[in-house]
Amino acid sequence: MKPWQQTLAGFLLGLVVVSAILLVVSPQRGQPLVLVTHTPNLTPDPTSTPKFIRIHVTGLVNIPGVYTLPETARLEDAIQAAGGLLEKADPQSLNLAAALVDGQRLYIPPAQDVTLTTDDRGLSLETTPLVNINTASFAELDSLPGIGEVKAQAILDYRQKNGLFTALEDLMKVEGISQSLFEKLAGFITLGE
Repeated sequence: MKPWQQTLAGFLLGLVVVSAILLVVSPQRGQPLVLVTHTPNLTPDPTSTPKFIRIHVTGLVNIPGVYTLPETARLEDAIQAAGGLLEKADPQSLNLAAALVDGQRLYIPPAQDVTLTTDDRGLSLETTPLVNINTASFAELDSLPGIGEVKAQAILDYRQKNGLFTALEDLMKVEGISQSLFEKLAGFITLGE
């Protein structure tokens, strides 16, 4: 290597060494650059889960049964779920805006038979009382339409053997009481609730 090349190489090497020392020794200037990224929340906000109640609708509706309704449901909603009222039902005796509770049993009553009687004091209105099938005597049961002595005795025997009726529809478990006969009786019987 020629002397001028050695001098140039020494000079460049010295420049590199001095630059490296200056980089290490000199204080840092400014703030370090920090990259911040925002990760979007892809999880949707939680929504409230709707709550439901179970209601047993019976009596004079088109499709009696147990229905699941929103907890804010009213009597009118339960009747609609059960297919609406039958013609014999008495909507005037119902509070269609009544709130419902879980496990409630709704009995839709018939319009009671009304008897007009007159006496010296004027006209009076009498309603036929419902017969409680859990406590009715033989004579009371025998007075029901379509129930004679044989079926009245069958009801008493069933009650003696199986205990009290828990639903009006249980009357169809008695021998000789068909669906059609039960429908005729629906407006005359009660469980005493």
